[in-house]
Amino acid sequence: MRITAASLLALSLSGCSLVEEVFLTPGEKVNRAFPPSAEVRTAEETLRNLLDGNKSAQKSLAAKYGALREIRGLTCSKNLTVARFDSVAEIKKLPVSRNCLNEQDEILLRFLQIKQVEQRLSQPALRPMTPLETPTLVSPGVSIYSGISAPTAGVAVLSGTRGELLSIEVPSGKPIVRLPTLSEGRFNEALLSPNGRVLALPGGYGKGVTFFDTETGAVLWQDRTISKLLAWLPDISAAMANDSGGQLSIIDFQTGEHAVEVPGLKRPSWAVPLQGGQVATGTGRTLALIAFERGITGIQGTILKSFTIQTGQGVTSLRPTSMLNGRSLFFVSSRDLMTFDLDSGQETLWATGDFIANRYAKLSESTVLVDSYERSVNTRSWALNIEDASLSPIETKEGSAGILYELDGRAGFMRRDHDGVWFGLHLQQGKPVALADFLSERNLDRQMAKLETMTQQSSGQNTLGGGGSRLSRPPYTAQMPFAVPPPRLDYGQPSVPFADVAKDAQIEGIGVYESSATLPNGPGNRPGSVSLAIRPTAKPLILVLSSYESVTWRITQGQHNIKLILLSSYYPSSVEGAGTVRTVVINGGSAYSRESDNYARLRRAVMGQIGKDIQIFQGSYQGSSFSIGGQ
Repeated sequence: MRITAASLLALSLSGCSLVEEVFLTPGEKVNRAFPPSAEVRTAEETLRNLLDGNKSAQKSLAAKYGALREIRGLTCSKNLTVARFDSVAEIKKLPVSRNCLNEQDEILLRFLQIKQVEQRLSQPALRPMTPLETPTLVSPGVSIYSGISAPTAGVAVLSGTRGELLSIEVPSGKPIVRLPTLSEGRFNEALLSPNGRVLALPGGYGKGVTFFDTETGAVLWQDRTISKLLAWLPDISAAMANDSGGQLSIIDFQTGEHAVEVPGLKRPSWAVPLQGGQVATGTGRTLALIAFERGITGIQGTILKSFTIQTGQGVTSLRPTSMLNGRSLFFVSSRDLMTFDLDSGQETLWATGDFIANRYAKLSESTVLVDSYERSVNTRSWALNIEDASLSPIETKEGSAGILYELDGRAGFMRRDHDGVWFGLHLQQGKPVALADFLSERNLDRQMAKLETMTQQSSGQNTLGGGGSRLSRPPYTAQMPFAVPPPRLDYGQPSVPFADVAKDAQIEGIGVYESSATLPNGPGNRPGSVSLAIRPTAKPLILVLSSYESVTWRITQGQHNIKLILLSSYYPSSVEGAGTVRTVVINGGSAYSRESDNYARLRRAVMGQIGKDIQIFQGSYQGSSFSIGGQ
């Protein structure tokens, strides 16, 4: 005791800092000698500023973060001796592993970043949710590709055609902040937190999910252990996600831990938060209703109901939408539309794929806004009532301009137009018609088109190529005049309408998902163009042009080498510069990769029209120009 007292007296005479260091734990002494990285210290300062005035949260942070710091110091000095009276200056001379310190810094940083996300999730809406009225056009200053919105806040994040990310107020369109551009971000799988403060954006392969602050543009956290976020669970400070292997992972923002499974539920691909803290989740054909709660041991998930979807192809694209106050799900099944009753398990599928696009937006608990394919390039908008299966035509012109997007978790819609973005809800509706009658009429129109075309072929009125008479090119029609497989004539042989045209022709295909060249002055649903230069060829050409988004295919030279154009797209496209060459719309979907199932479908559709396969194919996700021929 006398030695200790004498030592303390000597230390007190030498300076207060040395006295303080005597009472430091060994781990904290190491941390003082080898401080965490600047990035860790900045994250700590940011988090403490967020907690300013919240004494309870500050106390909790001090305890949890202090424990992690102590582990850092002890872990990186476990083979070294740190005595009680060793000064921080003396410890600096010890051979502490820099690799160990860096690894521990990653743990500290992850904890601080997760806590930043937690704090932002607990804050009120970044902007209050303003009621939507009649459609309003806003111009955010960038060329928009798509967008997502917050369920309970007046906030949206828009993605530009060059990868820009911009948070805006809804519906005014006033910019909030420009977020860092991520060239490999999968914006179609991004999720915006209900209060609009955090954007979760999946990156490229192995890059996990990046969490952004939509008010400051700062990167809050990048979690490489998950591949995408499925749903926010703000009531329990958590989120559903897929880990890198596709398994369900529950992110607990309070503890920073991942619970890797819910008993009986594996590999969900989508999730929809419902009322009362429940979540509907599943894969293509499986569907489960889950209740999550936070208990003493962490977050537990209980499966309340399980279903297997029997009709159609199940959930195939986009995630379902909660309808009828959470009693029903509305979703796309292959190319058709479908509802699933979560109380009874009743399934209703409408075979709309040939006539109604599979983008939609929720207008009310019982109606969704949809677009039908029309005889012209443009589409027509309808309100689909899922309770009585009726369609009411939209008479508000602004409700039909541009490509349609849903507003996540709330009633209303967003449309991307060449001039900007429309936000709205209230639309003037005309007299409803039964959906069954609408589909019957469209099917009859298609059958009549088939008969008319076959009559023209058999009578020789539709001769193409050299020497014969030539019909004037008909207007573009989004109706699909030939189904796959092709129709059969009375004598039992397959009808191949343009087999004679293709006998001596070379078949070349071009496929893109979208154009990389903007078309600022084009009408709605035509966001870009692709230029085609036709080089001299030994044989005449049949062109197969395929895209997902609306594309204007512009033939800049060599159109005299073309005998026929087959046009296939998800959203209506058109061809310019073809002169008198016939353009035929086919039901081949969209394809830009030879390895995809979509390419196989495109080939079948081409075979049904000309009796020959595509011989040369060029494909790209984005494209602005291609050179064809010269063989």
